[in-house]
Amino acid sequence: MTDVVAPVIDAHMHVWDASWLPEGLRRAWARQGAGRSLPERDPEDILGRVAVGQSDPDATLTMAAFERAGVAAGLVPVVDWTIVGAPAGTHLPIAALNARYEQLSQAHEGRLYFCAGLDPRHPDARELFSAALAHEHCKGFKLYPAAGWDLLDPAHAWLFTELQERRVPVVMHSSPLGGDPLQVARCRPSRIAALLAGYPRLRLVFAHAGLEAWWAEALDCATGWQHAYLELSLWQRCAAEDYVEFRRRVRRMRSQLGAHRLIFGSDIIRGPREDPDGARLEQWIGMVRDLAAPYAGDQAVLSTEELELFLGSNAVRLYDLKEYA
Repeated sequence: MTDVVAPVIDAHMHVWDASWLPEGLRRAWARQGAGRSLPERDPEDILGRVAVGQSDPDATLTMAAFERAGVAAGLVPVVDWTIVGAPAGTHLPIAALNARYEQLSQAHEGRLYFCAGLDPRHPDARELFSAALAHEHCKGFKLYPAAGWDLLDPAHAWLFTELQERRVPVVMHSSPLGGDPLQVARCRPSRIAALLAGYPRLRLVFAHAGLEAWWAEALDCATGWQHAYLELSLWQRCAAEDYVEFRRRVRRMRSQLGAHRLIFGSDIIRGPREDPDGARLEQWIGMVRDLAAPYAGDQAVLSTEELELFLGSNAVRLYDLKEYA
C-alpha cells in the first residue's frame, strides 16, 4: 500500500436521519425493498425501518470512521427530493435541510462540507439558490434531474448561467442506479454533455462516473469539456468484485481524462447498519491506494503524485477547501 501525504477527502458521502427524508421517497424505497425477494412483502411492513439503519444525524459515527480510515474531511451532496417525494406525508423543506447541513458542518469545523440541494422547479428557486450560497460551508450544488426535471428546459437556464459565471461546482448524478420513484434517463451522461454544450465553462462533476452501465459513456462525455470531473463514489463495488477490471478502467480514465480530473468518494450513508465503524471506508481507500502499486503482474496505474490528486488534492482544488490547500 502506498503512503499518501496529501489529505484524503471523501467528496461524496452522506450524513442524515431517516426523519429528514420525504415520506413519499421512503414509501418508494419501501416498495423497492418489498420486491427484492420472494415472497414479496407488504411495503407498509417495511416503511418504518426505511433508512433507519443509515441514520447518523449528529455525524458521531462518521467522525469516528474518518479517524479510523485517515480521512481529513468529507463533503455531503444534499439531494433535493422534496418535490418527487412530496406526494405522501410531510417533509423537511429544502431550505431547512440545507441549513441543517450548515449546522453539522459548523459542529465539525474543517471536517464536513456540503453541496446544497436544489430542485429548480421550486417557485422560489432563485431565493433558495442565494440562501444556500450564503452558508459558509456550502461548496457547490447537487442537482438531481432524475427527480423529474429536464436539464435542457429553458426555464432552468438561469441556474446554469449563475453556476458558470460564479464558478460554483455542480455535482450531477450520472448513474442508472435509482429506481422508484426516479427517472434516471434524465441523468444519462450524454444528456449532461448536451447541457455542457451550452455551458462549456461549467465546473461539473459526473457523480458515480456512470456506474455501472454508463461508465464508458461518462468518461467519453467528460473528456470533451474543460472542467468536467469523474467522481468514483460507489466504485468500491467494482473494485471488490473484479479488482483487475477496476484497475483497467481507472487506467483508461487516467489516460483519457487525466488524474487531475478524478475525484474520490464513497457514497456511504453511515449508520448502525451501513459501515458503522468505518471498516468499509478503510478498505475502499486501501484499494484506491493500491492503484499506485503493481498488482498481479500489472504495473502501477497511478504515480504517487497522481494518487494524491485522486484521493484528495483534486477535491481540495475544485471545492476550494482552503484548510487543506
